Amino acid sequence: MTEPRREIKTRDTKWAQALASFVASKTNITPNAISVMSVFCGLLAFVAYCGYMVPQMPQKFYFLLPIVAIIGIQSRLLCNLIDGMVAVEGGKKSAVGGIYNEFPDRLSDTLIIVGAGVAGASWISLTLGLLAALFAIFTAYTRVLGGAIGTDQYFTGPMAKQHRMAFLTVINVICIGAIWIPDINLYAYPAALVIITLGCVVTIYRRVALIAKELKEKAGE
Repeated sequence: MTEPRREIKTRDTKWAQALASFVASKTNITPNAISVMSVFCGLLAFVAYCGYMVPQMPQKFYFLLPIVAIIGIQSRLLCNLIDGMVAVEGGKKSAVGGIYNEFPDRLSDTLIIVGAGVAGASWISLTLGLLAALFAIFTAYTRVLGGAIGTDQYFTGPMAKQHRMAFLTVINVICIGAIWIPDINLYAYPAALVIITLGCVVTIYRRVALIAKELKEKAGE
């Protein structure tokens, strides 16, 4: 059975293909190891977000934290891109690849989103981070549920993984403005988490609707 893959335009770019080819043919790095590396990238973003809670850090250095978070987020996405390419195009698929394809993603997602809640520097923001992370997990659960009961796995948004990460990257860019706008993190991150949560609710609804529609079509209803 062919494992479903998210449609990613970057997969067709020359640089991505060259990088995946190099990793597959010139190194001993496995796709599963790359998937695990994505968790450490998420941890980097989480640690950067925790910097907002360090009382000794001068406000003028706050602009560095979202930059590090962006590096963590984009590195995580790069791992997510390359692991599949090394596995499929590079011919390094393993029997347990499906586990590594899913489980580390949930960990890195949670680290990054909850980290954004920490960056808001309030218990309300942290609560929003936990809530957004929970709904992010449910979007993935809904997708995998479809595959488990015999339908396609739907990667539709508006807050699929790549959408959440792209949105948080934009928020981090905005928060670099801490150089000029003190405490911008107190408002930007909580607002972003509300939007992510609401977007995930819509995403879950859309995916469930698509799964139900396909099941009914198969049943001839």
